[in-house]
Amino acid sequence: MVGAQLQLSEQSSFRPKVGLLAAVLILGILSYISLFSVEFNSLQLNSIKPSDELTPQQQQAIILDYQFPNIDDIDDKYHDDDDDNIDDTTNELNDDQYEPNEQNTTETIKSLELQISEGIISNTIPITQINQAILHRNQEFQKAKENDTLPSSPACHPHFNHLPPNNGGQWNNTTKFKRILFYHARKAGGSSMNKYLVKVAQAYGIKIEWIEWNAMEEPGTQFDKEDTFYVTHLREPIARSISHFQYNGRWPCKTLQHREFEPTEENAFKLESWNETQGHEPKKTCHTRKNDVFRLGDCAVNCYTQWFGGLSCPRWEVPVQQQYEVAVSKLLKYNMIIVIDKLRDPKYVQAIENFFGVEGLLERGVPYCERMSHKANEKNPLVVTDETRARLTELNRVDLKLYHEISDCLEGGNYEDIPKWDGSRFVLDSFNFTQAKIDRQKAKAQKAMRSGE
Repeated sequence: MVGAQLQLSEQSSFRPKVGLLAAVLILGILSYISLFSVEFNSLQLNSIKPSDELTPQQQQAIILDYQFPNIDDIDDKYHDDDDDNIDDTTNELNDDQYEPNEQNTTETIKSLELQISEGIISNTIPITQINQAILHRNQEFQKAKENDTLPSSPACHPHFNHLPPNNGGQWNNTTKFKRILFYHARKAGGSSMNKYLVKVAQAYGIKIEWIEWNAMEEPGTQFDKEDTFYVTHLREPIARSISHFQYNGRWPCKTLQHREFEPTEENAFKLESWNETQGHEPKKTCHTRKNDVFRLGDCAVNCYTQWFGGLSCPRWEVPVQQQYEVAVSKLLKYNMIIVIDKLRDPKYVQAIENFFGVEGLLERGVPYCERMSHKANEKNPLVVTDETRARLTELNRVDLKLYHEISDCLEGGNYEDIPKWDGSRFVLDSFNFTQAKIDRQKAKAQKAMRSGE
């Protein structure tokens, strides 16, 4: 395999000082601006939340700009965790150290289901406990499937109902939403959906957050979040996988950033090796430098099952069929699933825009590496052989099953079951985007100051 290699030149010794000075200046300017923006925004929005309600996690997750953050942010957030160099045995307990009993099994399952749904599984939790929680979830899913009581697909029957925690799985049609959560599946039109949903949130003054790389948030399990309206999306799995390869698998985005680098067929990774759970290689661990969570960036095989289920860490030894069932059970609890392949149909586009009450669904978002990768692939057109496509189809058969189970109900072009926007189900003008953006920029400048100390 031929990989693109490039060495970076040494940075000047005075650069940290310049960066520190710039951060101090930015923080001062933002503080000055915020004194005027609060008064201005009070005239524009009602029921504004104070900025101190934004936690660091919310500041990191909230979508305040239409594009991705700058390259430095992306490097820190996404590319800094080298799983291959991490010792996966740290603080690990043996399976035989845990012996369940009648008193702790129920509470253990509840606790672990919450942790699994949030993608947070510590290396100190034995695999036996994780499998117990998964088995419990799958038993409920299979029982509902056998009794034909599974919810209808939110791709064809989106709705404004709410699934609160501790409510026995019963939907509520009176709760008013304060937050939109978008789960972003990579290279499936997610940047454009981000852009559109931000437009929706800003039109109504509603908080919006997003998740990418980590496991899908599951409705009905979040005890510390505002009442949430859940949205995600799907794209045909083979097209998604090939698109992902062209974006970051053929030449890494980090390499394409350097002006001296000239992408060629000779220095490109090959599509034939894009056949593993983590792109060109199997997923080895979920252990990162900062915390123990499920994380998956590059992916070629059964990526929806991995992202939505959040259970593909190899050490957990969760069978792919169980991962699939957990993934589907989460999807069926979402309010809306947008099928990207259907955006070619103007009637479908109109139905989605009517659902949210906002136009602009087809406006394109731009991932931070999109222009560079597109230019590189234009110069070196990718040839996908029938053999390679057949191989990817076979490897992604679980994701193909998931995709068709969720989206086949849209075949035939009947979108009459997609309702129109119901503003009475949301707490309108409850979030101040301008103040939140200022707070986010302040937090970023303070982080730069701390790193320069």
